[in-house]
Amino acid sequence: MLDERFNLNGKVALITGSGRGIGLAIGETLSEHGAAVVLHDIELNVAKAAAEKITSRGRKAIAFGGDIEDLSLPKRLVTDAVGAFGGLHILVNNASIQSRESWLDVDVETIHREVNANLISPILFSQLAARIFKPQRFGRIINLGSIQQIRGNPWMLPYSLTKAAMEKLTTAMARDLAKDGITVNLIAPGWMNTHRNREDFPTEERKIEIGKKHVPLGRVGEASDCAGIALLLCSEAGEYITGQSIFVDGGMSTS
Repeated sequence: MLDERFNLNGKVALITGSGRGIGLAIGETLSEHGAAVVLHDIELNVAKAAAEKITSRGRKAIAFGGDIEDLSLPKRLVTDAVGAFGGLHILVNNASIQSRESWLDVDVETIHREVNANLISPILFSQLAARIFKPQRFGRIINLGSIQQIRGNPWMLPYSLTKAAMEKLTTAMARDLAKDGITVNLIAPGWMNTHRNREDFPTEERKIEIGKKHVPLGRVGEASDCAGIALLLCSEAGEYITGQSIFVDGGMSTS
């Protein structure tokens, strides 16, 4: 049956940056299909509230806090995830940071911060996860990219650079890990109705206006649009997909 191919019972998923937005939507969706989820946010209380929302539905979830810029976080969080649920099968590298200023003004410190958070940290998480996945001959790694990885936004230079690098990281990991039964893919959202982007559309009218003006499908994306793709990639239904960058952008990448 088709539904059975999306069954994640017995799987443990670690999703970084999952206290809200796309990360939370992915966590909720994976949990609804049977996975135990490990949620993370820089604000522990935000992660705890998200976990309580999931556990109130009879699903398994636990919350941890930590700054993605802290390069000791990956080891701690993976260790805690395995300790909480006895294993790990899915890693979603969702957490990132983003600055908005002209590339002419961005300083070295900002560049280093975003490289550490958006690229080095996901590499470390993936290394740790792959060492767990290889002996069990099963694993799913999902990286979060962005429409900016192909646009080279001069007002978001470090972010654009790190997301472009994540695309190449995805390809490299996918080629190496395929023989071990591990798939690696990237989801690249477009303009999304998330906490981070709320300043772009402070009102419902502004959100509708932006969607009609900039998105071929005529609307701004929702976090749930990415969550459905994540479920496919994590499940048996997506087992023959690896090394791909999948744009969830309403067609923005076509123009």
